[in-house]
Amino acid sequence: MSSFATPVRPTRALIALAAALLAAAPASAMTFSETSAPEAAAPAKAEAAATLRGYLVEGEVLVFPSSEQRLPTGWSIGVIGVDQAQSLVAPVRGQAELVRDEARIVGFSTGRLSMGVGQFTVSGPNGQKLGLGELSVALYDGQWTVLANSGDLAGRPVFVLAAGEQGLIERGDDFALTGELVFAPQLAAELGLALDAQVPVGSITLLGSAMFDPARPIVRNAPVSSAAVIGPDVIVSTIGSSFGEYGAVGNIGAYAVTTVSCNVGDQEAIWIDAGVQPNRHPVIGTQLYRLKTVNGATRFEQVGMSWLKHGFCAADAPNCTNLNPNGISNPAYAPNGSCDWLGLFATDTYGDGLNASQPGCGPRSEIQPWTGVYPFPYQLAGDSSTSIGKRMQVDKNDLDPALNAGATYWGEVVYICTDEPAANRYNNYTVRSTTVGAFAGGQYNLSFGGSTIPMKSALEQWATVDPGVTVRFVDVPGDGRLYLGSKVTNIGGGQYHYEYALFNMNSDRSAQGFSVPLQAGTVVSNIGFKDINYHSGEPYSGTDWTSSFNPGSDVSWSTQTYAQNVNANALRWSTTYNYRFDSISAPQQGAITITLFKPGTPTTVTILTDVPGTGCGSFTYCTTSQTTNGCAPLMSATGSASATAASGFTIACNGIEGGKTGLFFFGQGQTSVAWAFGSTSTRCVTTPVQRLQSASTGGTAGQCDGSLSTDWNAWRAAHPAGLGSPYAQGQTFYAQTWFRDPQAITGTNLSNALGFTLCP
Repeated sequence: MSSFATPVRPTRALIALAAALLAAAPASAMTFSETSAPEAAAPAKAEAAATLRGYLVEGEVLVFPSSEQRLPTGWSIGVIGVDQAQSLVAPVRGQAELVRDEARIVGFSTGRLSMGVGQFTVSGPNGQKLGLGELSVALYDGQWTVLANSGDLAGRPVFVLAAGEQGLIERGDDFALTGELVFAPQLAAELGLALDAQVPVGSITLLGSAMFDPARPIVRNAPVSSAAVIGPDVIVSTIGSSFGEYGAVGNIGAYAVTTVSCNVGDQEAIWIDAGVQPNRHPVIGTQLYRLKTVNGATRFEQVGMSWLKHGFCAADAPNCTNLNPNGISNPAYAPNGSCDWLGLFATDTYGDGLNASQPGCGPRSEIQPWTGVYPFPYQLAGDSSTSIGKRMQVDKNDLDPALNAGATYWGEVVYICTDEPAANRYNNYTVRSTTVGAFAGGQYNLSFGGSTIPMKSALEQWATVDPGVTVRFVDVPGDGRLYLGSKVTNIGGGQYHYEYALFNMNSDRSAQGFSVPLQAGTVVSNIGFKDINYHSGEPYSGTDWTSSFNPGSDVSWSTQTYAQNVNANALRWSTTYNYRFDSISAPQQGAITITLFKPGTPTTVTILTDVPGTGCGSFTYCTTSQTTNGCAPLMSATGSASATAASGFTIACNGIEGGKTGLFFFGQGQTSVAWAFGSTSTRCVTTPVQRLQSASTGGTAGQCDGSLSTDWNAWRAAHPAGLGSPYAQGQTFYAQTWFRDPQAITGTNLSNALGFTLCP
């Protein structure tokens, strides 16, 4: 009659009853409340129009493990004599009376609900135990409330159904009530407990059947249509109305969301619980993405990732008939009626408390994302020693509005299923806009904005919300799909910023290398990389990919090969890595090469998108510090550097202190190192270097009106054996200005730097 194991959903008999109550209900016959319980009507109106009806009710109360209830230290809810290290399910049964007027329920209460377990208790830190006895449910002051019906707390509210996480469905005289349970604020106040009013400690499901009425007909389900088989097709129809927040450790906060899946295929989807057969249920992952602008160019980065919730017991509820992607008008809801299968156009919901349940979450590393296969028994081990273990982890610095001005965020959910045909494996992602709120309890509050956008990944959404973004994909033969988002931004100064985001949707072979082709004379700078941190015991390395600039060939990034390290930091499924750089070359179409990680054929795939084109020109890089007199000398150039022209390319430095001596020097490589110990200067050109003749900065001593300039083409023509000879088209040089600062070592002696590539 009861179970003390990993969390379970309503029993098969209960689900079958729910299906019988709801299957034949037309949309107009049902009401659904997401935000609050029905308001109580004024007494005079209720007395004038109300009708009273008796019901038989049955259902289940689920209470999370004490470690996940997030009550103050030492407090927990449990059952006498039961070690509640895992979730507890208590079946309940009894009678209820429901009062309604012509429009809505205005009153509801059950009698004592018999329970199939021992007495529930609220335990305190000093060993005290307050008995709840049997429970009852009532619509109390407009809120669905669970009360203690006997014991030490008799008559007191113990739980209330969380706002936004409760549902009431009616069909004629029958109803179903579900919701997440939070500790009643009245009892918390009486016990002196400071609680987050919306922290769930469990959930409840109640099904009510009206007592005998000869006018109530028996309705049987219509047979399922035998249309052309496309197989099961599970999508995420809804991402829940709020984020569950599970505390922070250091800079890392933990979060979870409510997820609703829907089978929009024409075959039932398998949902068999653990301990029965391997590879027979889906797994659920949650991610968070951020869109922000840096130095005039946008970037779309993954900033959060969870472990995987293992699905169990399909609830088979209605309400997803408007999400059919296959062109069928008004598809019929056809529940299966058992825990083991998700019926046609039926939904299954996991509250954020279930998706955050540490005992029910496993690592991503054991999932084959293309087939859904995982080992049996699957692993649930991992770091659950803190509140953030296994849950979606986000660094507070990635959310801090002061560090991310103007940023927007997107929450994403994915279901990986074990029985979908290949054609149905590309719509398992869903996204919803997310807002960062106040900082409290060591983490930023997150909330959802707008509606759920089903069957779309966050990376695909980037192209919708950020003009100029293109998204393309490539399918790995016999494996999954990779998406590439790219954007090229003209950031001024003759430079373009190239931003790439590579998303592994469901490829098991993963990615190990990323290469952008470069033409002769194409120069890149400010090369960058961004990944996402694995956590809670995942075996993967966190070492950043190594970048390499190969003039005339490519700019590339790579991690270790599979032969070198099977747990290298490859781009695994459901993750996005970013690659970026600046270039003086405008974009043109080219093929980016992605090297696959796991052995197989082919070893690489390509995606056509924007890459740097041919060209020559100049650009500035590095930064400059102010001199002791407040000057900030800056390099610039006019004209085109040439391998053959005798003049026409002037390099200059303005804003130097007047009345000083200075000179230009250049080399064939760039760097960023301190000029000398204690100096505020940065040397941006590698040795060996070529010095040009020194000259006076001119201007007025003590003022920032000095400058230097020279025609580099003329210097090259006069020095055919100088550094870099023989000179040829496509060669790149890096130049900087030195000048004498009165403070010498402790002052600033260098400008920023200038790069230039030789034209014909």
